[in-house]
Amino acid sequence: MKEAQYSEAAAQVLDILNYTKKEDIKKIPQSFIRFLIEISDKKYTPKFNHEIQINGLNIKDQTKELLGFIYVTWWCNENERKKYKDIIHSNALRKKDITDYDINDIFKSRVEKKASINIKTNNVTETSVVKYKEDNLFKKLLNRLISFFTNKNERGKLR
Repeated sequence: MKEAQYSEAAAQVLDILNYTKKEDIKKIPQSFIRFLIEISDKKYTPKFNHEIQINGLNIKDQTKELLGFIYVTWWCNENERKKYKDIIHSNALRKKDITDYDINDIFKSRVEKKASINIKTNNVTETSVVKYKEDNLFKKLLNRLISFFTNKNERGKLR
């Protein structure tokens, strides 16, 4: 699926580059243009109205990625390149912060509780955190059955 999306995006990029100034096209290495030609979908022909600006075209997100790569790599000056790389870096960090959690940790607070224990040493009270792990349902049931049978013998003696 992704290959098909990028092959159509490559075809869109090549169509846009056909209507781009020749001096800008010369800045792009021929090897990259050949790469775009190789991966482009030969059956797909984009139908763009090239009389309107590029931001008015209905292009794929992958096409925007490829055009952005071309712009940052070969067309912009050093100041613009630094500015865009900083934006890309901050977006990547923001995305990492959003996805930088372990899905198993979501329910950890239900399973493990932290208990605080006060320890008195030399008239100084120290508080330390100790992990307390709650028994799961199976263990609770097993402990209940064991206590039922051990208490049954004691109950029988009491009567």
